[in-house]
Amino acid sequence: MAGLVQSRHPDNNDILEVLDLVRTSLKKRQPRIVVHGDIMLDEYLHGDVERISPEAPIPVLAGKSHIYRPGGAANVAANLASLGAWVDLSGLVGADDAALQLRQILDTSSVNTSNMIAVPERRTTRKLRVVAGTQQIVRIDFEDTGCPDHTIEQQQIETTRRLVAEADVLIISDYDKGACGEGVLSQIIGYARSRGVPVLCDPKGRNYSKYAGASIITPNRKEAIAASDGQLTAPGEQGLAEPQPGEPALAAHGLRRALGLDACLVTLGPDGMFLSETDKDHEIGAFSHDVADVTGAGDCVIAGLGVALACGLPYLSSCIFANAVASISVSKAGSVAVSLDEVIDKYADSERWSASKLVPRDQIETEAGRLKEAGRSIVFTNGCFDILHAGHVQNLKRCAELGSAVIVGLNSDDSVRALKGKGRPINPARDRAAVLLALEAVDAVVIFEEDTPEALISAIRPDILVKGADYHDKDVVGRAFVESYGGRVELVEFQNDISTTAILEKLWEMEK
Repeated sequence: MAGLVQSRHPDNNDILEVLDLVRTSLKKRQPRIVVHGDIMLDEYLHGDVERISPEAPIPVLAGKSHIYRPGGAANVAANLASLGAWVDLSGLVGADDAALQLRQILDTSSVNTSNMIAVPERRTTRKLRVVAGTQQIVRIDFEDTGCPDHTIEQQQIETTRRLVAEADVLIISDYDKGACGEGVLSQIIGYARSRGVPVLCDPKGRNYSKYAGASIITPNRKEAIAASDGQLTAPGEQGLAEPQPGEPALAAHGLRRALGLDACLVTLGPDGMFLSETDKDHEIGAFSHDVADVTGAGDCVIAGLGVALACGLPYLSSCIFANAVASISVSKAGSVAVSLDEVIDKYADSERWSASKLVPRDQIETEAGRLKEAGRSIVFTNGCFDILHAGHVQNLKRCAELGSAVIVGLNSDDSVRALKGKGRPINPARDRAAVLLALEAVDAVVIFEEDTPEALISAIRPDILVKGADYHDKDVVGRAFVESYGGRVELVEFQNDISTTAILEKLWEMEK
């Protein structure tokens, strides 16, 4: 064994911690992930069977709907985009309607399809599933699986290397359809690792030597055992002994060492996952046994793993996140992308992951304490926000980039009147708060009556206090207090020529 096996049966605290880290990172920047692999189009023809054909003893399907979804590497890309990443998709398609259909589906998300290589003499891989009611009765595959010629291989290598130069992570989605030949993978894996870009491989077949030098691979139990030892198989294969309970671990250790990997993750279906790293192992229990359809589960695992690693999480935390994403995928019928919001909705604890809210002044200290207990860094800013404009939005987005929870101190109506004079505010405090809370960047709003937010800052004890850059030569209220316990003040550049006062003056001028 590589190290002590630590059993993990993730609870809400585990996933909440991981979700908070992922969410915080995604609010700061959108990671860029390259997916290289076998691009497919999944089709689902749904209908009902009410009679048998008079031509042969076969059911007649009364077709009701024809649904198109991304499959293979395209499904990995769709899941990455749904989880919050920007994705560059690289691989082979035909010059056909299926490729056009894929582009139309993916171009509505954060997936760049312009680097898919169209090969006129090759068909885009299509998997047509015919479903009667809820039962799949047949699958028809349209594909060309031969290795492309040298010119196309070189085009793949050059395309993916160019994309990797700007990427945070490279994912290889191998379905053994021709895009992931050994010559191609050795070049792009070596290039990515030379640039410090993690490489994740979802493998296929028994020739795992082509994944040598990758960061991590994600075979399932059957694949890992078959690849690590030709004499071992998963249960159900006739004529060969069933694997023993320890065989996934042995397979993971063997593959990790033989291929020079940082880690090997073996997915175990309802039994969870087994993660082998260089110095330790982990058995990660499954989150859910609510299984409707395992189609695309492996794509969800590697997508979740890729996003978490791109956000800077270690392998174990990234596997916990991937596990949670996959648990939602298998609860749905067909291959469907899973969003970060779905993961949060399923696993969030209302006490720690409450929606943005207006917090009463006398409860803000308790709310701030709850956010800190959840591990979130608090950013505080304040203002009148009488008419929300682009400058406000820009500044609040900057606040969200600095920490993981933004609390806005909002001047009360009387306070605005004292600061701005007669006729202000235009909008009452409750309406101004509602508009602020509709912004993704804002986690909480608290209305204060005082002339300055000094008492509010003392109650919240923010990690970061944000004011405008025009305070360079001015005294920032609360600075000494925040810095006394290790917090800091950030002065943010305001967007020029935009202010509520200027907007109102323009409106008044137009009315004259």
